[in-house]
Amino acid sequence: MIPEEVIGELRERTDIVAVIGEYVRLKKRGANHLGLCPFHNEKSPSFNVHAGRKFFHCFGCKASGDVLSFLMRVEGLSFPEAARNLAERSGVELPEADRQQDAAEARARERKEGLYAVMEAATAYYEQQRREHPRASLATDALAGRSISDATADAFRIGFAPPQWDGLLDHLKAKDLSLKDAEELGLIVPRRDASGHYDRFRNRLQFPVSDVSGRVVAFSGRILESDKPKDDDRPEPKYVNSPEGPLYHKGSLLFGMHQARVDMRRNGWGVLCEGNFDVLALHEAGVANAVAPLGTAFTSAQAKALARFASRATVMFDGDAAGMKAVGAAYPLLQQAQISARVVSLPKGEDPDSYLRAHGSDALKALIDGAPGIVEALIDAAAEGAGSGAAERAEAIQALGPVLKAVDNPVEIELYIERVARRFGIADQRAVRQQLRRGVLATRGRGTSRERANAPPPERRVEQPTPVKLPKLQAELVGLLLDVPELFCSEDGKKLAELLTSPELQCIFRSAAELVQKNGVLDGSALLSDVSEGGALSWLSERLAVETYGEKSEAEDVLRRGIPLLAKRNIERELPLLAQQISQARREGDEAKAVSLTRQRDELAQSASRLIRGLQR
Repeated sequence: MIPEEVIGELRERTDIVAVIGEYVRLKKRGANHLGLCPFHNEKSPSFNVHAGRKFFHCFGCKASGDVLSFLMRVEGLSFPEAARNLAERSGVELPEADRQQDAAEARARERKEGLYAVMEAATAYYEQQRREHPRASLATDALAGRSISDATADAFRIGFAPPQWDGLLDHLKAKDLSLKDAEELGLIVPRRDASGHYDRFRNRLQFPVSDVSGRVVAFSGRILESDKPKDDDRPEPKYVNSPEGPLYHKGSLLFGMHQARVDMRRNGWGVLCEGNFDVLALHEAGVANAVAPLGTAFTSAQAKALARFASRATVMFDGDAAGMKAVGAAYPLLQQAQISARVVSLPKGEDPDSYLRAHGSDALKALIDGAPGIVEALIDAAAEGAGSGAAERAEAIQALGPVLKAVDNPVEIELYIERVARRFGIADQRAVRQQLRRGVLATRGRGTSRERANAPPPERRVEQPTPVKLPKLQAELVGLLLDVPELFCSEDGKKLAELLTSPELQCIFRSAAELVQKNGVLDGSALLSDVSEGGALSWLSERLAVETYGEKSEAEDVLRRGIPLLAKRNIERELPLLAQQISQARREGDEAKAVSLTRQRDELAQSASRLIRGLQR
């Protein structure tokens, strides 16, 4: 557990505008900074960041919070991860929970930081070679041939591994970086005679593989055509990839996730394609939410990584039998991760990269917009590829059994069964059901229970308190104090506290006044935390996001005029209640009580008259 005072220090020492500005283009407007919300799709900016209150709020989707909650949402981090991220930025020391454990964690962190430093040096080296090496045209021509601009290449930090055996090796030596670490990361390879090392990646276009935070953990190197003869006649593999190691587990990462994550979060969906060049081509075409597996079949861990940022996906694999087979394999994994999916069916022999170059971005976006659901696409592909033989068609229907088994909506299942029968031209739906059932039975015991056990739990729905309607004048005056917090301790501020009749506004007033008295400033996030159970939470979030009263003198004047008006309204509200109590006392024969209440009513009426005269001056 991190103490509250440390969390407060993290908030206080972090420039929330600078952090959020890394994800959202913000423009200053008065005391606020305004931009397009990263959590939902919008054309007009409604996302506000208030630097003084260390707070953000979107008037569109109602997302709000402090810099910690922003990082947790936009990066999919846990609270401790977000806290560590800010601690590293701001220099705040997090407390030691257990000295021995903390020392071990510190050593592990130091070890990882050393590895990250080596990877960063390698990435910068390859980037520099793409720009400056005498033979860099090998890389730049390959990118230009795919219509990939320098801007996109720079965004993905694409590099060039020169056709030499020790270019990176000499670079790491010059920077005095650990060759042992470089070997463990797969950047260099020991020579067979143990006389040193040589570069793993040579004459290759280098695709850096990053984690969601943007730290490079591996490389995928694509062979480049060379105009020089080879030393031998052995064929070079098309791709050479970093081996798995302390930073890299290829089954859990997606290429392009760091670049796509904000767009995915904003729009709620992503594009899943097959290759690195597909991702680059899609981003070049303005489809900025595209990612791809790393040279392997799509995995359950990658589906979970995708689900951190998107609830929907459009699958865009190659337009051949192998591509559709990969779609079928990806479907249950996406379903387990609670990602609804559609499929773009490309022409046979086409991939997203080649289709874009042949037909343009508008044609591809039209395919995306009209993409059918993944189950419909699998049914249609099975029917088209089944041939005319009865046995082959029966086998194709059977293969669809596990696909429909993964559907958890009974109405959808019925509609899909109808579609199978229609696409295969079978009138008897009972026969279709029986064949589908055979397909399910044939796959039992093949690990589906393990996959089900590893499925992520459904997202817990947090019940939001029912919003309450606040008295308009009271809310206006409390909001005024939020803009000018020093007025909480003024005489007029204390008078306001006595006049508030709304329990929700009373709670907000007390919490805010205590925070101002304790810290000298109003911490918007701490205030929201204090009143998180109240029905005025939505009002408070929106009110903290804007500053209506920038000048103290203006706020003092409005508060001074507002207090007698509020007192008058309170009296006018109380007078009818007293009249009812007087009538009740007389009906019960309690004349003494009726006289006392009448005297109280008359005094209040006189007070109201004095307040009215004062307001009219």
